Amino acid sequence: MARVPITVMGYRCERCEHEWIPRGENEKEPRVCPKCKSPYWNRPRKATSMMSYEDFRDTIKRTLKEAGKSLTWTEIRTTAKLPQALPNNQWVRKMEKDIGLKREKDKNGVIHWQLS
Repeated sequence: MARVPITVMGYRCERCEHEWIPRGENEKEPRVCPKCKSPYWNRPRKATSMMSYEDFRDTIKRTLKEAGKSLTWTEIRTTAKLPQALPNNQWVRKMEKDIGLKREKDKNGVIHWQLS
């Protein structure tokens, strides 16, 4: 007998990349991924913090200028509606050179951001 390739339609989980073939021909679309059990197997993940450095830098600069005073990271994040809980350290150090960002701790250990 000769060997031939056979193509069968199946499913792929958008979360864990697991691929599987349905058991029956008349089977409805699965409710969950059989491997990771995610009910969102057929929906791609949302990109939450896909912000470029330039956008981040400009947002921080604009927020600090509009405030006219030093702000904490939480105040900046809330005012600018930024998605990340913590800032990227490499970007923060780069902003210190690019836009003259200064960060200073007060007596309670709270870091205040300001432009020089």
